Amino acid sequence: MITTLLMSGVAACGTGALFALLLAKPLHGTLGDACRTGRSATFWTAYSTAMMVLAPALGVLFMAAYPNRSLPMEVVFSRSLLFGLICLIIALLVIGRVMGRTAFKQLEAELKTTSDTALPKEA
Repeated sequence: MITTLLMSGVAACGTGALFALLLAKPLHGTLGDACRTGRSATFWTAYSTAMMVLAPALGVLFMAAYPNRSLPMEVVFSRSLLFGLICLIIALLVIGRVMGRTAFKQLEAELKTTSDTALPKEA
């Protein structure tokens, strides 16, 4: 049982790490645009990366907290892996929603600034 949960944890966290690697550079670039300093962009990139790895681990740990010893190991593996990947999807959706809101607010501010400078000033 422990070995099965460990294997599913490694698989789920490995998938999260793969997503983190694939998204690290674009995420840092997007955060660089949204954040005022490079330090905060680096922090939020590291935080998002950690969430992409930890969320699947928490999903697998949740399955380990409620073991059902009557199930075959294949079912335990697939369920814990599935729950870990569902947690990864939730983490990605939350990150995407927050990034989308930030980008929208930034675009709105840029459009307001552009429209304010484009309008002729009244004397």
